[in-house]
Amino acid sequence: MTIVLLLGADASLVGEALERAGADGDVVVLDPSAGSLEELERSVPDPRLWYQIGDSEVVPLPDQSVDAAVGSGSSDVERVLR
Repeated sequence: MTIVLLLGADASLVGEALERAGADGDVVVLDPSAGSLEELERSVPDPRLWYQIGDSEVVPLPDQSVDAAVGSGSSDVERVLR
């Protein structure tokens, strides 16, 4: 299963992230705003989307736990990439 990290609750990037994850993959949406995550969840109801509060400076995911990242990142994003 492919896991893609989407940096920011940006609806314009969700399609790219879902495409990269594939039909059997998941997308973790990382954003510091609970309101932005809730808005995205309402506007793009897809069971492959998971929501996490945080930012790209300190990604709250284990080392080497995602296959790709979409959006602007940091050195901590590199840490979570496989």
